[in-house]
Amino acid sequence: MENHGTTFAVILFAGFLLVCLVLILRMFFYLLQLGDERRQAIVGKACTFSFTGTVGYLLLAFLRSFFQKDTVLIHPLVTLIAAAVIFTFSLAWYKRKLGG
Repeated sequence: MENHGTTFAVILFAGFLLVCLVLILRMFFYLLQLGDERRQAIVGKACTFSFTGTVGYLLLAFLRSFFQKDTVLIHPLVTLIAAAVIFTFSLAWYKRKLGG
C-alpha cells in the first residue's frame, strides 16, 4: 500500500524546486538581455535591491553564527534561491513603479 501523504509531499517539493530553477534562470536571462534606457534602469534598480537583500541575508547568517558561537553552513543553492526570489519581486515592483 502506498502512502499518499508522502507522494504528495514529494510532488510538492519537486514543484518547489522547479519553480526555484525557473526563477534562477529567469534572473540570469534578465541580466543578459539588453534594452532601452528605461528597461536598463528597471533591471539596474532590481539588481541593486536584490544585491542589498542578499548581503543582508548573509549578514544575518553571520550575526547568527557569531552570537551562537556556532558555525552555520549556508548552502549556495539557498543563497542563489534567495537572490532570485528577491530579484523577481523587486523586478516586478520596479516594473510597476517605473512602467516597464
